[in-house]
Amino acid sequence: MSTVFKESSENVFEAIGFDRAEAAVLKVKSDLRIELETGLKRWKLNQTQAAKALGISRSRLNRLLKGHLDKISVDKLIAMHERLGAAVSVTVTPRQDAA
Repeated sequence: MSTVFKESSENVFEAIGFDRAEAAVLKVKSDLRIELETGLKRWKLNQTQAAKALGISRSRLNRLLKGHLDKISVDKLIAMHERLGAAVSVTVTPRQDAA
């Protein structure tokens, strides 16, 4: 049995079949989710404390931390970071393959 590797984009969501625009949004949400989890660990908050600080229910936080990104917006994720005292910035750069 041989394994075939193919070159893919830097965005895992695009690599698994999402169109480029949707994959970009999912990547941003995923990055924000990962940073949020890091911040919660740094603050040593349990899920109940964290949910209260973030202004969401514990069940919603639990879904978010498990990677369910479909029912949360980028602006809500940014607001959560702000509530934890983190600043969020956005960088836009041309893609290498852009014409």
